[in-house]
Amino acid sequence: MSIDLSHFKHIKKIVIRYDDLDTMGHVNNKSYLSFLEESRIDYHKQLFDWKHELEFNAVVAKIEINYRKPLFYNDTLYIYTRLFNIGTKSFELESFFITKDKKSEILSKVAEAKVVLVAIDPKTGQAIALPEKEKQLLLEFEKQDNDLL
Repeated sequence: MSIDLSHFKHIKKIVIRYDDLDTMGHVNNKSYLSFLEESRIDYHKQLFDWKHELEFNAVVAKIEINYRKPLFYNDTLYIYTRLFNIGTKSFELESFFITKDKKSEILSKVAEAKVVLVAIDPKTGQAIALPEKEKQLLLEFEKQDNDLL
């Protein structure tokens, strides 16, 4: 695996549940959307130090997932998430779905995803500029300069 996972500050662990499976006995594609959502919410909770509820108004504009290997019941999945790009009204998160072989401990990439989120005004539902506070928190959390993105 050629990804340097040390650059990811956020990791979400998920144990595959029976409900995640399809009739073929492996994880259904729809479950990856739920995994991404869980990871994204956890990322934002950590980033913005949320205690109770979501406080940042953004909507998902695009999700792209590339599947590499199947997952099965009781597999342990680690979702590594980081800021990939930041714009005026939106930002993009990159996630890698990683498993560890139970015997050899070798890491394996199961899938990768990119999610574009757009800041919105909750009253109008229209896209707005990313609030400067949230933009700075994203950059500080990732310890990256705007020029690097």
